[in-house]
Order: sequence, then C-alpha cells, then structure tokens
Amino acid sequence: MTAVFNFLMIAGSVQGFIFNAATFLSRKKIESPVLFLNLFVFFLSLNNLQSWLIDKGFIAFYYYTIPFYVLLAPMFHAFLVNYLGIEKKRKPFFKLTALVFVLELVARAIIISRITSGALDPQYIELYNAIEDALTLGFSIFIFYHVLKVLFRYQKLYASILAYDDLKWIKRLIQLGGIVLVLWGIAVLLNFVSETIKAPYSYYPLRLGTSIFIYWIGYQGFFRFVVLQDRKSLRKKIREVNKTAGTVSTDRGIDFKKGERESLVFNEMNNYVVNNQKYLDPYLSLEKLSEELEISTSKLSMLINQLSGKNFSDYINSLRVTDAKKLLANPDFEGYTIVSIGLECGFNSKSTFYTAFKKFTGQTPTTYRKSTSK
Repeated sequence: MTAVFNFLMIAGSVQGFIFNAATFLSRKKIESPVLFLNLFVFFLSLNNLQSWLIDKGFIAFYYYTIPFYVLLAPMFHAFLVNYLGIEKKRKPFFKLTALVFVLELVARAIIISRITSGALDPQYIELYNAIEDALTLGFSIFIFYHVLKVLFRYQKLYASILAYDDLKWIKRLIQLGGIVLVLWGIAVLLNFVSETIKAPYSYYPLRLGTSIFIYWIGYQGFFRFVVLQDRKSLRKKIREVNKTAGTVSTDRGIDFKKGERESLVFNEMNNYVVNNQKYLDPYLSLEKLSEELEISTSKLSMLINQLSGKNFSDYINSLRVTDAKKLLANPDFEGYTIVSIGLECGFNSKSTFYTAFKKFTGQTPTTYRKSTSK
C-alpha cells in the first residue's frame, strides 16, 4: 500500500512539472492568472516531491524540509482574484504569506541548530513538525475563508465575468479543496492524539487527494482561462462584424408551416427570440421565454412544436447551430477555438454543442470547419 501511495504521489508531482513546462512553452505571454495557477501547481508538486524523497529514506530532507505548503492557499487565492479581474479590489496576501513562510524557515533553522549542537533531543523535530503543520493548516483555512468570501460575497465585483463563465468549475474545485483541508485536519489530529497512526501514514489520504488536485486544477484552470479570454475577444469580434454587416437577419432557415393566427404569434415570438438574440442565453428555458412573452408554457410549446416541427430545446439549439456555422465558416474567426464559439453561441458545454451540431448538420464542428476552409 505504501508503494502505491508513493507512486501516485510522485506521478502527481511529475505531472505537475510537465504541466508547468507545457504551459510556459506554449504561451508567448504569461498572464497573471496563468502565472499564479502554475505557481500553485509548482509548489504543490514540490511539496509532494519533498514528501516522496523523505519516505524513500533521504534522511537529511527530513530535517531540512521547506514549507512549500504555506504557499498553496495564497497562490490559489491570487489565481482566483486575477482570474475574476478584481486583484486591485481584493489584493492577494503576498506580504502575510512571505512573513509566515520566512518565520517557519527561521524557526526550523533554530530547532535544527539546537539539535545539532546537542541542546535538544532529535525527537523534538517530530513535535515541531506537528506544530508547524497545525499552524500552517490554520493559515490555509484563513486564506480558504477569504476565497469563499470572494466567490460568494463579492459577486458584484466580477459581474462582467459571469457573462462568460458561470464559475461552476471553480465551485467544484473549492469543494475538492475543502475535502483536502479536511483530510489535512485529520492527519494533524492523528499526529497529536494517535499512538499508532502517525506521519507519514497519516498523510497518505491527503497526498492522494493533492495528486488528484494537481490534475484537476491544472487542466481546468488553464483550459477555462484560455476559453474565457477567447470568448471575450470573440464577442468583441462578433460585434464588429455585425456592425459592419448591418442588422441581424431574422431568417434562420426554419421552415415555418403556413397557418393563421398561430402562425402570426409564432413569427412574432421567433422575431423576438432572434432580434434580441435570446437563444444566446445558455439558461433560456421554456418557462423563462413564456414569462417574457406573457404566453402560457403549454401554448408556447404547442406553437413551437406545430409551426417549427421541433421541440423547444431543438428549436433554440437550431438557432445556435446556425450562428455557430456562420462563425466556423467565416475566416475572420478561424483563430478562435471551437469550444469558445459554441459557448458564445449559447451552448453551456462542449458536449451539448457537439451533440446538437451533429444532430442538425450531420457533422462535428471540427469536420464542418475543415470542410468550409478548403
């Protein structure tokens, strides 16, 4: 079992270092969110690597460990406020973090010097490690509390970001971070009260959790930031193109069936949805639209079914796919990712975009873009 935990820990560290290298080599400019995200992954990988070296018998490291874990929560907080664009209003805890980090280094140096001089028994390092770990956990919980405050109490500060990102992935990330803190707390408690389960065994569940954390935050954080920047640029470009082209056309390729009053109501509804680009709202629902139009949901659903030949979801998705096709075929937008185009057209995930696009075109967005670029 020990071998399995050690393997997962070193694998997570290697993966973290690879992520750091790949990120810096693939980007011409390292933006602040990307920098702090990479620092978080880097320090977490270093911390796990250091623990692995200790477990493998590098005794010197046991005494001269560096408290990389002090830097983890502050780096995540710095990533969050920079990702949300509120770093000037909610400043990161750099000075406080540096103070705690230096104090722990100095305290360990004093303990080690006392041990090497014979003034203290070597067993005191065990007690110091437990105390340092408990204090660092408390500091991390303090930072974690401020992360929660930023995300849930100061939403008005980053309202503009919510137009591009619902931040559900960050909330899931925080849930995972909360689990990691609980595992850390259990390990600290065991170190003080248990006679049978102590370090390093008390830390194995924590290290497994951090290895998973490295993968999750590395991929999600970097991917989401790239998509966010892409969508901001894409939305600006769409506005420029629409302004140059003139008004938005209401012809979306829907085969309206001839009718009387129902047909007129449906056309008014369709014009409302298209002219106001309601279909770009990823949270648009039948209930929400019927409330805006002051039509009962059953009546609206019947109109859409009878006069477009589609249910509400397919009707809205067909409008989104039509927009996506135009963007994918337009050479002005070839520099933007397919995912960002799908999200900007109203889809709430890559999977729903690909599924709907293939349903209405018989092709994936990737294949469609390639076929139109020839």
